[in-house]
Amino acid sequence: MFLLQANTTALYEARDLLLIAPELILTVCACVALVMEVILPYKQSKVTGYFALVGIALALGSLFTLFYMMSGTFAPWLVQGPMPALTGFYGTVRMDGFAFAFKIIFLIAAALAIAVSMRFLDIEGEQHGEYYALVLFATVGMMFLACGYDLISLYISLELMALTFYVLVAFTKRERRSNEAAMKYFLLGSFATAFFLYGIALVYGSTGSTNLRRVAAFHGPVGHLPGEVDPKLLSAGTPALLLAGLALLLVGFGFKIAAVPFHMW
Repeated sequence: MFLLQANTTALYEARDLLLIAPELILTVCACVALVMEVILPYKQSKVTGYFALVGIALALGSLFTLFYMMSGTFAPWLVQGPMPALTGFYGTVRMDGFAFAFKIIFLIAAALAIAVSMRFLDIEGEQHGEYYALVLFATVGMMFLACGYDLISLYISLELMALTFYVLVAFTKRERRSNEAAMKYFLLGSFATAFFLYGIALVYGSTGSTNLRRVAAFHGPVGHLPGEVDPKLLSAGTPALLLAGLALLLVGFGFKIAAVPFHMW
């Protein structure tokens, strides 16, 4: 038991969990929503939608609480100068003003999507609690994309978002166009994932790291960020390989983001 506790404290700090508190709340609510679909009586899945809205409100509250802990105010317009950033989980997660802004946007968009979808699902006869759980999981992936500071964490977040969208596109399974769009999205998304992974491999091979801070510092002076860049890699110099990796990352990431509204319509 003591060995397990020692290993756990070595893996992460309690402060790191505060950085992803909104994502943890949404994840728990999504899992509970899946269980509610089994427990609730038939055609009562709309209750799961209201529960998902409550989970989003709790996540939004925890996000503003974290913002207050970092800046000392709940009003973003009162922050003087750049807000101090916090990193956790060995530099793979970074919370700053950019991450806060996009997380708020994602949470509000998820709440609006759930509120609008309730009536639509009733009309289509597809009122199922799994829909709201998928929306919450997709929101978690997008929120991790906003605060991800490592290519590996960005890849996992992107795939979490994409996998849920594959199912959401085909959610109206009786519609032929919905099934066709989901299949096309899945096949093309798989190719985009391969491009993204190959780009990560090239970036890691040319810089020796997947951390965005170290990748950005690769062409800067060695003394600018001590310990961030291996001097041997700088002396070797592989700008073409790095550019090729960044290009592949742009192709994979750009398709994943751009294809979502296209296939949803």
